[in-house]
Amino acid sequence: MEKIFDLTDKGDSERKLYAVDGAKERIITYANNDDVLQSNYEDRKTDGFDIGHHIRRVARIDMNTVRLLAYEKKDKDAAAYLEYHDTAARDRMIERYPILFKACSGGI
Repeated sequence: MEKIFDLTDKGDSERKLYAVDGAKERIITYANNDDVLQSNYEDRKTDGFDIGHHIRRVARIDMNTVRLLAYEKKDKDAAAYLEYHDTAARDRMIERYPILFKACSGGI
């Protein structure tokens, strides 16, 4: 039975695991994006505004994602945002797909 030990230190950009299976030993290395995922999780808890509600910390809206929503998923709000730059449609998209836009849930 293979035993796996985590060798990753906090803040490392790579995750390293030490795997032992009888006489076989190996080190497994892969990207560690735990800090990024945690930051995205914390950002999704807020409505996207700063503490004083003066500035909205909107994520950069990836237009390729909007195009995929418009053409593949036939999302009317995505199409309206692409064609007419409709800000109300943009806010509805952010509310409907918070994971894709990772900043806030709308509410301008």
